[in-house]
Amino acid sequence: RNQKVSKVLSEKTSDVKLMSTIADLKQLEMKIEVFLKEYKDQPENWVLESNYNDKTKQTVLSLEPIWAYNYLDKYIWSNYDHVIMMSGTILDKNLFSYLNGLDVTKTAYYSIPSPFPVSNRPIYYMPVGRMTYTNKVAAFKQYVPYLKKLLAKYKNHKGIIHTNSFELAQWIKKDVKDKRLLFHESDTKAETLRKHFDTEDPTVVVSPSVSTGVSFDNDRSRFQIIGKIPYPSLASQKNKMRQKMMPEWYSWRTIASLIQMTGRSVRSVSDHADTIIIDACFSDIMRYSSHLIPQYIQDAIKKINIKEGA
Repeated sequence: RNQKVSKVLSEKTSDVKLMSTIADLKQLEMKIEVFLKEYKDQPENWVLESNYNDKTKQTVLSLEPIWAYNYLDKYIWSNYDHVIMMSGTILDKNLFSYLNGLDVTKTAYYSIPSPFPVSNRPIYYMPVGRMTYTNKVAAFKQYVPYLKKLLAKYKNHKGIIHTNSFELAQWIKKDVKDKRLLFHESDTKAETLRKHFDTEDPTVVVSPSVSTGVSFDNDRSRFQIIGKIPYPSLASQKNKMRQKMMPEWYSWRTIASLIQMTGRSVRSVSDHADTIIIDACFSDIMRYSSHLIPQYIQDAIKKINIKEGA
């Protein structure tokens, strides 16, 4: 496209720009054709999402399928005789098969325990406050002194505070004043992570978006705080429809994201880190959806009564 062609020709000429525009239009035309066909076949499986971009001051509209299982089978699985899928967050064979368009009678599921010693990956559940939409302000007031205590406890170590939202990250920036804390915007995450990785100072990354795709191995993180259970946002029309149509998906997606979070700081058999969950909503997960939580995760959970000190 524009950048690739420009590298070959060394400059962005009017011809290059025209070629890029034509390529973009052709791709858009193809997407529209596919959408119109799929919408005609399954109109109930599509939603219109609307997201406001604070930086550009523009509203972005996107048409998205609620479920992708039909397309996965149509465009991917049917092209292969055998598929091997490896993940720490499959959790439930029947549900995972359904969500991914797999015939459950043609699948086999093998689950193994974690090879990492449980003593290297403790998960301390310290229910400080319920970080729900209606209670989040009150919960954060309860958070502040405990966040300060935890930062003091791990004052010589690097760590992570998982916020699951930019709003919570900004509240921490405002009320938990600590020079060790590193924050980022949506377009500065890579820069912030590089700063964290490159310095020997005990910095702490405060982020809503490092639960996947980033390895905080060894001294890059010896502790992590989960400030908000990662429930899928119901501001998304797609998530709202998914929850309505299949409530078990909501629990599965939440637990899968939570497991991903707990795995950011312990990356090998010899690695070790403490995970502290301070959102009291975790009690709901344990009460109603513990059957989805792998045993190796349950074995690592230790509840701390905050009234007795943390």
